[in-house]
Amino acid sequence: MQNVTPKWLQSGLVLVCERCFKERIPEEDPDVAARIGDFHLRNWLKERLKADGRWGAIRAISTSCMDVCARGRVTVCIQPHQGEPTVLVVDPVAEREALYDAIVEKLRG
Repeated sequence: MQNVTPKWLQSGLVLVCERCFKERIPEEDPDVAARIGDFHLRNWLKERLKADGRWGAIRAISTSCMDVCARGRVTVCIQPHQGEPTVLVVDPVAEREALYDAIVEKLRG
C-alpha cells in the first residue's frame, strides 16, 4: 500500500449521481429527460472547471446512488478537503450555473 497526494486534496470533490441521469430521470420523468437531452452534468462541470483553470484542485466525479432522490433532479455532493459536505438536488440544466457558483464558493479552488 502506498500513500498518495492527489491534486484535489487542495480543495475537494464534487460527486454527481450517475443513477439520476441514467436511470431515475428517464424512467420517472420522461418529459424532464427529453428537456435534458444528452446533456451530462458531470461532463459539463469538468469542462467548466478546466476552462476556468480549476480542474485538478477540484474534481467532478460520477457516483452511484447517494440515497437522496428528488424527481427530475440530480443529487450532487460538494465535499471539501476539510469541513462539512454540502448535498444538493439540482435541475441539471436550469441550475447548473448556480451549482457551479456554489462549488467555487464552497471549495475556493
